[in-house]
Amino acid sequence: MKRVRTLAKEAGFTESFLLPVEPYTDWTRHRNDGVFHPNADPLVSDPKETYPWANAILICVLAYTPYTDESLVASYYPASNRAYHAMKRLLEQLNAHGIRAERAETPYREQLVRHGIGSRMDNQLLYLEPYGTYIILQGAMLSLNEPVDYEPKREPKAVCDHCGRCKRVCFGAIRGDFAFDWKRCIHTYMEGEPIPEDAMEWLPSLLGCMRCQSVCPKNPKTAVPVPEPVRETLDPVRILQGNRKAAGELIGRNLAGPNRLVRQAIVLAANRKRTDALPYLLKLRETDGERFKAELDYAITLLQK
Repeated sequence: MKRVRTLAKEAGFTESFLLPVEPYTDWTRHRNDGVFHPNADPLVSDPKETYPWANAILICVLAYTPYTDESLVASYYPASNRAYHAMKRLLEQLNAHGIRAERAETPYREQLVRHGIGSRMDNQLLYLEPYGTYIILQGAMLSLNEPVDYEPKREPKAVCDHCGRCKRVCFGAIRGDFAFDWKRCIHTYMEGEPIPEDAMEWLPSLLGCMRCQSVCPKNPKTAVPVPEPVRETLDPVRILQGNRKAAGELIGRNLAGPNRLVRQAIVLAANRKRTDALPYLLKLRETDGERFKAELDYAITLLQK
């Protein structure tokens, strides 16, 4: 088990936790009540149904530092891509050391809360000392020589004070006292479907929004400037010019797909009054106007004013 954690560190993770394979009892109840996004529907209630060979769940944490200015993109997204590739490296190393390991989508946050490792916040993010909510989670199912018998590091404690700051800066998803409406979360509009106009007017940055983190009084206040390569690569006009390859290397090819990145670049360029984007928007209306009709109508109308 020590070797697993060592390999996780070497792969680039900040820390990791080995937990027993157990049914997702509380999480399943919340899902059945309609609390979660439909993307959660395929997850089985008991991981043993999908991974009968596994006797441990490995949850890895990559902690990151926010940008001083996240109005272009939240630091979460480049960090998420780093965590994805760190897990790929880790899986290769685990299997090379004779430990069967497969990437798994599991309710990581609920598992860490249940074992007293982290705390749930009103914004539905996980708070983990000493990083706050500035963490990325990746997980895998493992087959170890011995089963895991995890003892909680500490008793679960309530960290969220329900101060309402995250609720006040949210598009409408955070209702307070852990209540959450995923249909009003900006992340919902990252799936590639047309963005509703009220969400376009509100869109603060590329690839969704993480405002609820920056206002949380429980989070660390350390921040770093936006790296110049990030600023250049994700400039909305540069994206509209067709430069998405570098963006894919930074945030992941999945997020850099046109239905997601181009769609949001159209809107962000308009919200930032980037009139230099107009030639590219007009050209895009000629070549791909049907796919991005709602966003192009919004952006071109706003910028031509």
